[in-house]
Amino acid sequence: MLKSSYLPALEWLATQQKDMLALVMRWAAINSHTFNLDGMKQMKSALKETFQVFQEEIEDIDLPPMEFINSKGHSEFKSLGSAIKLSKRAHAPLQVLLVIHMDTVYPVDHPAGEVKITEENILRGPGVCDAKGGIAVLFKALEAFERFPENENVGWTVVINPDEEVGSHGSLDFLKKVAQNKQVGLLYEPCLPSGDLVGARKGSGNFTLIVRGRSAHAGRDHHLGRNAVDALAKCILKISGLNGSRPGLTVNVGIIEGGQALNVVPDFALARLNVRVEREQDEDYVLTAMKFIINEFSKFDGISVGIHGGFFAPPKTLKGKTLTLLKSFQSCGQDLGLNLNWQPSGGVCDGNRLLSFGLPNVDTLGVKGGATHSPNEYLYIDSLVERAKLSALFLMKLADGTIKKI
Repeated sequence: MLKSSYLPALEWLATQQKDMLALVMRWAAINSHTFNLDGMKQMKSALKETFQVFQEEIEDIDLPPMEFINSKGHSEFKSLGSAIKLSKRAHAPLQVLLVIHMDTVYPVDHPAGEVKITEENILRGPGVCDAKGGIAVLFKALEAFERFPENENVGWTVVINPDEEVGSHGSLDFLKKVAQNKQVGLLYEPCLPSGDLVGARKGSGNFTLIVRGRSAHAGRDHHLGRNAVDALAKCILKISGLNGSRPGLTVNVGIIEGGQALNVVPDFALARLNVRVEREQDEDYVLTAMKFIINEFSKFDGISVGIHGGFFAPPKTLKGKTLTLLKSFQSCGQDLGLNLNWQPSGGVCDGNRLLSFGLPNVDTLGVKGGATHSPNEYLYIDSLVERAKLSALFLMKLADGTIKKI
């Protein structure tokens, strides 16, 4: 049974669906693709306006640019937007870090459609589920918690970063710094469509293979050329052969570029691939295997093969304090009439990174919805209040000692 001291905050949250829906619709109407810096500025301004209610300083955190390999195989840098950070009760005995991202995967010209209610309980639009609905859940959960009279035992820090959808490369060092001296991490990625949370996550790495050969006339001097596309194709087949060679190991070749004309032996080819692993020790296995394959093809006359990239999110294992946290949220869910379980996922998020920094966390406390990263993305409107209540109740139980120190 819920303590009477929790009821005022939870009852207040029950009145907030209309306000939460308006926030999500406003934010989702702003295109905040990771590299749309103008849209990112608009999104940050809208968020700062909303979070001013806490009457705390909202800091802009400048991030370093993100390195990437262009279509010619050369290193370039892309500028990123800035993160925002605000804290309350920094000297409280328990410190909680709440994290979510403001960027989406939808470029300005993406046919994702407008933000609109299409059915009685469904809001559709770019980023409504991943993760602007999550920002609304985080915000209202904290508003409710600030109404709890025993909140002085828990301090909190909010970080909203601009580059999670591309791997949080710019945010990484800042996340590591801000995770220090925190006991609990809460992240507001969408929960699973069933309402379940995500437990264990795979680790992920992105790699670019670059093959250089020698151009020649495909008819007159074919024998003088060294075909980079042909070498890349054979190399890819070898690397794809790593699929399933360790439990849960997957290799996905997502992009191939190369060649210029049918009558020219191509001297350049490039492939971009993603690797997922269940166990951290398999990262070394994959790197060693790919290095062996690359060296094998680099022995061919006139062919050189290089690789760029690496693992950017280690596996998130389900054990210890992370498991304890999940069980605490499961108990809070039961108090609210929710039957919460957790499932493994091949996806990665900032929860992977925060755990690698030593911070136990639950990373799917956002809304229920689906079709993320597609023109049909949606959220269930009634999950806005439901999920805000879940986080608010956890924070209240943490503050009054019902949930023991993690």
